Order: sequence, then C-alpha cells, then structure tokens
Amino acid sequence: MAQDNLPAPRLKFEHALSETHAAADEGRPIFVSGDQFEGRADRDATLTGNAQLRSAGTVITADRLTYYPEDDEVAAVGNVRAFREGNVFAGPELQLKLDANEGYFASPEYELGRFGGRGRASRAEFLGPQRMRLYEAVYTTCVASDPDWYLRTRELEIDQSKEEGEGKDGQLVFKGRNVLWAPAFSFPLTDERRSGFLAPTFQMNSRTGFQVLSPYYFNLAPNRDLTVYNRLMTRNGYQFGSWLRYMEPNYYGELRLELNPHDRNTGTTRYFYGTTHTVRNLMGWTAGWNVRGVSDDNYFVDYSASILNSAERNLPRDVYAMRAFGDWNLTVRATRYQNILTARLGPAYERVPQVTANYAKYDYHGFDVTTLVDVANFRRPLIDSAEGLRSVVNPQIAYPITRPGWFLTPRAGLHLTNYQMSNDPAYNGDSYSRALPTVSLEGGLIFERPSSLFGRDATQTLEPRLFYTYTPYRDQSRMPVFDSGVADLSFAQLFSSNTFVGNDRIADTNQLTAAVVSRFIRPDTGIEALRLAFGQRYYFSQQRVTLPGIDNTTDRRSDLLFAASGELSPEWNFDSGLQYSLADKTFPRANIGVRHTTRDGKILNLSVRYLRESIGQFDVAWRQPVARRWMTLGRVNYSFLKSGVDPLTALPVGPGLVEGLFGVEYREDCWLLRLVVQRYVTAASTRTTAFFAQIEFSGLGTLGTNPADAIRRNIPGYRLSNERPELPSRYFGYE
Repeated sequence: MAQDNLPAPRLKFEHALSETHAAADEGRPIFVSGDQFEGRADRDATLTGNAQLRSAGTVITADRLTYYPEDDEVAAVGNVRAFREGNVFAGPELQLKLDANEGYFASPEYELGRFGGRGRASRAEFLGPQRMRLYEAVYTTCVASDPDWYLRTRELEIDQSKEEGEGKDGQLVFKGRNVLWAPAFSFPLTDERRSGFLAPTFQMNSRTGFQVLSPYYFNLAPNRDLTVYNRLMTRNGYQFGSWLRYMEPNYYGELRLELNPHDRNTGTTRYFYGTTHTVRNLMGWTAGWNVRGVSDDNYFVDYSASILNSAERNLPRDVYAMRAFGDWNLTVRATRYQNILTARLGPAYERVPQVTANYAKYDYHGFDVTTLVDVANFRRPLIDSAEGLRSVVNPQIAYPITRPGWFLTPRAGLHLTNYQMSNDPAYNGDSYSRALPTVSLEGGLIFERPSSLFGRDATQTLEPRLFYTYTPYRDQSRMPVFDSGVADLSFAQLFSSNTFVGNDRIADTNQLTAAVVSRFIRPDTGIEALRLAFGQRYYFSQQRVTLPGIDNTTDRRSDLLFAASGELSPEWNFDSGLQYSLADKTFPRANIGVRHTTRDGKILNLSVRYLRESIGQFDVAWRQPVARRWMTLGRVNYSFLKSGVDPLTALPVGPGLVEGLFGVEYREDCWLLRLVVQRYVTAASTRTTAFFAQIEFSGLGTLGTNPADAIRRNIPGYRLSNERPELPSRYFGYE
C-alpha cells in the first residue's frame, strides 16, 4: 500500500546529553561497532578491534567485546575502558549485566567523576545500581599520579545512592607514612549528613591543657540530629557533651549539655546546659523558651573556646508566648537570670511575669494609631533593691503627609505610668503615678540631581530633615529605675522623643534636631555607592529629668554627629561614624572601618573603635597570600586605653591585647593544612591561649581541631577555601 500521503517524521534536536534518558532503567537501545563482527542472531555479537558498545549513559571500549542480548550482558577483554554513571574504569577484563549493573572488573583503575575520587583495586564487583565493592583498593582525591595521600584498604564498598563509602582494615597514608589505621571505617562522598564517628580533634589550651575530643554524629532524621562527644583534658579531666537539634513543621529548637563529673582543678562536678525551643501556631499562639545555666561562675572562663562565651555574665531563663488578635499583638513572658562573676554585684532586674500588648493601625483615614500596654512585675536578687509592679500605657497618633520631594509628620502621644511597690528602700512609697504628653513634628525635603562619583555616573540626593519634640517636666526623682538608661547619641536616637531607653524616665524635652543626608546612587543598579550624613540637636530649655548618679545636660547643643559609608571601588568599602563635642573640643565616640575583599579570597579589615573612658581599640584582620599555596590569616584587637571600664562586663580596661589570632593555610589540590593560635581575655587579669592544628583530606575527612569557627568570627568575610563544588552531571568524562 502506498505511503506517499503520510507526513515525514520530525526529529527533535537535543542541545545537551539528556539526564532523563540516562536515568531510564529499561528500553534503552544498544549500539555496537568494531573492525570485525561475528555473531548469532538474538544470541550474541562479538566485535574485535576498536570494539565499542554504547547505551544511554554507558560506553565500553575494548580489544574484544561480546554482547549477549538475552542476558543483557557484555564481556570485554584487552584494554577495557568503561564509562558508566559518571565513573570511569580501565583494566584488562570486564563482565557486566548492563541494566542490573552486576558483574566484575579485573584489576581496574577507576575514577569516580561525580565525587572526585580515584584509585586502583585488584578487583571491582558491581553489586547493583550505584553500588560497587573494591578489593585491595587504593582511594584518593588527589589528581597527581603520585598522590600526597591515599586510603589503602582490604575491602572498600562505594554506595553512590547513599553517597558514602565503607571499608575494612584501612590505612591512611600521607606523604609516604601511615598516619591512621582503623579496622572498620566509613566516610561521606558528599557533604550530606550521615551517622557515624566524626574525626577526633586535638587541641592545646592554656586553661584546659591538651585535650582530645571524640564525637559521634546521629543523623536521626532529615529534621533531627544528635551529636555526642567525649572530651579528655589533661588539667580538667573527663567531660561528656551532647547537642540535640530538631525542626518540625510547628516547632524547632535545640538542647545542649556538658558534664564533668569531677574537675581535677576544683574537685567538683561542673556542668553547662542550654535549651531553646519555639513552637508556632499552637491554637494561634507562638511560644518558646531560652534557658541556660552553669555549675559555677568560672565555667566559661575555664571551658570557653571563644571570647564571646567567656564574656557571658547574665544567663537567661526566659519563657514566652505571643499571639495576634487582629491589630493587637499580645506577649506574655517571664524572665529570670543566673548572674555570674561581676553580674552578681549589679544583677539585671527580672520580669516575673510581664504582659505586653501592642496595637497598630496604619493609614486609618490617613492616621497612624499605635498603643503600647506593658505590665511587668520586677524582682532583683540583691538586698535592698526596689521591687514592684509597673504598668505603662502609651497611645500615639500620627498623620503622615508624603508628597513627591517632601514629607511632614505631626505626632502626639500620652505616656501613662503607675508603680505599685512591694519594696522601696529609698522612699518607702507604696505607689507612684505619672502622666506625660508628648508632641512632635518631623519634616524633610528630598532633592536629586545627575552627578558622578569616581568617574562613574551617579544620582546625588540632598535630604535635609528637621524634628521638633516637646514633653513637659514632671518630677520623677522618687520613681524607681528598673530598666532605664541614658540612650547613646546616634542618628537614630536624634529623631527620638525620649533621651532615655526604657519606661522609668521620660525626658522633659523642648528640642529641635537638624540633619542632612546626601547619597550617591548608581542609576544602572540602584546601589548606594556613598552616603554622607550630619546631624545635631538643639535644646531650647535645660533638661531636668535625670537618672541617679548622672548629671543633667547643661549644653544648649548636643554633640555633632558625622557618618560616611560607601564603596570606594568594587573591592574597597568603608563605614564610619564620629561624635564631636563642642564643649571640650574632643571626640567622645568614633567608629571607623575599612574593608578590602577580592574574589580570590583576599581580605583586609581595618577599624578603630573608641568610646570615652570605656572602649579604645585598634582592630586589624586579614587573609593574604605570602607564597604559592601559602595563605596567612589573623586578627589583632588591641586596647589602647590607659584606664576605663568595659560597659558590657564592668571589668577594668587597660592597654593590651583583647583578642588575637594568627594562622597559616597551606593548600594542595587534595588536602589543606591549617595552623592557628588564638589568645583572648576571659576574665579580669585572665587570658586563654588556644592552639589549632588541622589537616583536611578532600572528600575523606579531617584530623586535628577545626579552627573554622574562630577564624570566621575573627575575620569577617572569611570563607572556607575548600568548599565542595556542585556535583557534575552523570556525563562527567563521557567519551
């Protein structure tokens, strides 16, 4: 029958090798070729000389190759080379069932292209899809023919579906020397989580001495894991620790425990516990807790691994619940503390309990209406401290007017406060009340013009801004101080109606703030390339409300504030802020920082922080190459104040090193060496020195102590130089 009227078949052009087709298990066509061919129909086909078999995702070449269609099996001898599932094998003999991936390869050299591993074995057995077992195997991720390290094992099983390797009687050889032996071992082929022993770590610390930490990781579920570890310290003895993390659809949190049954230095049991938990949408509520505690004041001083932990003074025991009711948000919480070291002398007030409600309604017929309701019962674990119940109600209403090029916002509020004292040693008062209105008016203009910055087009803005606020005077000297302090002068605080933080003091204000901001914006990207700001506050009357022990402000003008930040180039940026006192012609506060980063990982951070009589620090951090394959990294945080008091820890401050870190990295293609020494302040006249040494074998694991956390915290912008790249296609090495 004629077929002239049938449409011609249309071929689809593929731009790349198809992952979908390669992943198919059945129905894949087989293509064979060779210099000579012989065989029997539907039984076997033998090719000799440049023999080749191809199927989706599989290529086999050999001197002689026989394919058995009925068994879907291929047998190849002589210079056999096989590509399959992203892996390449080469050797004298292969027998393989294609779809089942079952068979063997005699004396192969292999490359696991998707995972960067390679080596050789006396025999390879294929055990099914993505599984193989290697005998008398050598495994490495080094690309050189004479690798710097390799894993030599009697038996090695590779499971690509689980992305892990398991072996027996394994030896790790580095630079020709056996550095580790294990009767059984396992290692990940990727960075995916898996249960098993993590590499033991070693560390030298001036407080704990030499220590060895052996962790075991439980991958309980995709959303839960547990790490347990044993730490042996030459000075402090044995410590057990655990860290549980979990994340469910409606709740998440963690639990950390550390226990030293008998500390050799103190002769006591020492421990730390910490737990956080958050539950969401529990009948509309969000709730949780944050609870931490230690056995004694010096726990963090002796055991901490960073200056952040050693600076802990108030350990929270906080429980809360919150929920939205339309435009209202309600929060109920109770907060207590374990106070240690210097915090015992001046502990923070505890709120047991506290109820807070916030109301916000924006653009209601053009008005913004907000209300704060805060009721808290304050307690303090200190003899003769004022204690009692404080109630605060603070409604506010504003009418923002925004137009192109300008804005104006009038605002009015009323601050109502009541104290019911349970203990008032200063005045023996039972209750106090206060009602204070506040009005303010804020406005500004926005001008723009085309400009240029460092030879590039930019849009420059000029944004002058005025803010006036008035609050009448009320005598508040008899009222207790639970949570209030003098606010630091800043650009944000310049536009606040209250010069105090907290609700115990409401400043009497009759003042005007004037500020101007100029920005340079890249018109093509919208990036703010440069920002310049200047501001000052003018007082029309002397402020009379103050805090105990703090003098009133008598100047008619506040200190001048300057700020500048931006990009000097794609690799250089800076951020700075200065406070200048007109009264004594000095700078009470200064923060200046410059950062240089490059795509190849070079980092340089320079900064100066100064707060009169409290903080004076030079800070430099870097990561810079010094030779081929060598990288130096470090940080020096040095205090130049002759005397003062740290505002966070209440410790005396003097000249000296606050925190220092120095290290080197040596990088080869398949391993990385890090040597780091760190020194930091842990308490008054107490410093801790820690040493880190780590060798990381790419694709296998690490030996030593990982200094990555210390490096990241001390060198902003630091990233690990050996982060594993994204896995390539299954067609890696396809021929």
